[in-house]
Amino acid sequence: MEVSILLMTYNHERFIRQALDSVLMQKTTVPYEIMILDDGSTDNTPKILREYKKKYPQKICLYLRKTNTGYPTQNGYFLLSKAAGKYYAFLDGDDYWIDDLKLQKQYDFLEQHKEYSGCMADMIVVDEKNNEIEQQVYEKRDNHIYTLEDFRHLRAPGMTVSFFARNYFNQEDYRIIYEADRMMGDITVYMLCLLKGDIYQLHEAMAAYRYITVSGKSNFNSIHQGNIYRDYMQAKYWLRLENFMQHYQKGFAFVPMKDVIRQISAKYPMRVVLHLLAQSENRKKYLFLYLLYKFLYDSNYLLEVNVWKRNPKYQWNIFKREKSPIIIFGSGAVAIEYIDKYAWKDNILFLVDNDKNKQNTSLKGFLIKRPAEIVKYKHKAKILITNKEHEMDIEKQLLGMGIKDYYCYCSMQTGRVRNIVAKKLLKICR
Repeated sequence: MEVSILLMTYNHERFIRQALDSVLMQKTTVPYEIMILDDGSTDNTPKILREYKKKYPQKICLYLRKTNTGYPTQNGYFLLSKAAGKYYAFLDGDDYWIDDLKLQKQYDFLEQHKEYSGCMADMIVVDEKNNEIEQQVYEKRDNHIYTLEDFRHLRAPGMTVSFFARNYFNQEDYRIIYEADRMMGDITVYMLCLLKGDIYQLHEAMAAYRYITVSGKSNFNSIHQGNIYRDYMQAKYWLRLENFMQHYQKGFAFVPMKDVIRQISAKYPMRVVLHLLAQSENRKKYLFLYLLYKFLYDSNYLLEVNVWKRNPKYQWNIFKREKSPIIIFGSGAVAIEYIDKYAWKDNILFLVDNDKNKQNTSLKGFLIKRPAEIVKYKHKAKILITNKEHEMDIEKQLLGMGIKDYYCYCSMQTGRVRNIVAKKLLKICR
């Protein structure tokens, strides 16, 4: 057998015929097999698959799970372990090929270029109704060659729907496909191929990748994009790939990990992030970077001005634990920053601003009112000043209204010195 086509499907009754027909229409002299794994579909997908199996018994090898495992990468590993072909190609049940010479062209290319481990074709991106859409899903290389250096920058050579590779399957090493993550496995497959040779990009469209992000749908994009922990899961996936690569290149690290760490440090609890980074082979470097980002580069603090003036002992009042309703004075960049970080506490009543053009409008879903509205709430809410440029003027304004209990959010201004120090330290870490 020369080529094994690995097709995974789940609840794809609307698309599976098109996917299978796009394979069966291939004009090729190369012997191939179609290996299909259905992960417990609850629609008519299994019925359609049995129909095709009956019609093409010599070409199709069918595996039907009774229940859904929710483990796509393990399914991919299973099919690879059964693939008898010298080469393999991937296809999901909702994607399809658009060139009837795809297999032959990619097969011929790798037969003639032994230095490459695999090759990608270009593709189009379509929606549920096969309408072509503008969606960039990978970066084309000018020289057509995707290397380990590109992999280090977390660039993708394409999508698996257009991937064609030599079958290097090794039972032990290839376990990383499902061990790295339950859902994400394409980058893992590219990594395993790159350990054998570069991947070539053919800039000719031969496949259609279906991109669907609809709430409640069961496809990968909809599930992944709707998960608030997707950035954390992505970081965990990449760290596990880094650990795997340490066996081949000591000290291997993805170049964008510094930015990834800064991103998750701002979004997720410290305990969770520390636990994740501690599992990395590069843990010393990453834990240091995390603490640097957390307490220097991306830090912020709030001061209770009046208490500070009366008693310096209390200058580090932890306003972030404040549960009282809050009225924000100011509607500029600092206010936006505070809302983005802390609106989840659900204790912001509204905003006020001296700019009449902003009054009776909204910011991030919160009404902006006249400062005079504060008086009605001065015994019920805390006032948070988010305007550093006019902070002293606003303090006098509040005191004139009989309000002495107020705070200042200082993140964007008071972090400047710390940011300068942090950036210098970060240069040392690179």
